[in-house]
Amino acid sequence: MVELTVPYESRMEEAHAFKEGKYLDLTKELKKDGYEARVMPVEIGARGFVGSSAYGLLSKLSIGGNKRTKALRLLAETAENSSRWIWSRRNERLLHKD
Repeated sequence: MVELTVPYESRMEEAHAFKEGKYLDLTKELKKDGYEARVMPVEIGARGFVGSSAYGLLSKLSIGGNKRTKALRLLAETAENSSRWIWSRRNERLLHKD
């Protein structure tokens, strides 16, 4: 399972640990039932900093070299652009729960 999180850069380690713990029971249950299960939390900071977990994920998926570099750049740009979009609409009612 890949869990993508876009935290503030100062909370990336905390977010990683939280996501690992969040799925620990599910992973144990799946393994007990005979499945192979792994949780792979991936963090891309809200301002585009790509955590080492993203690099590790791409490596495990056998994506290397220029393709990995391009994918990491795209992940960073997408996270930053998405965060900018959310910030620019922070006062719109659409984004808030009633």
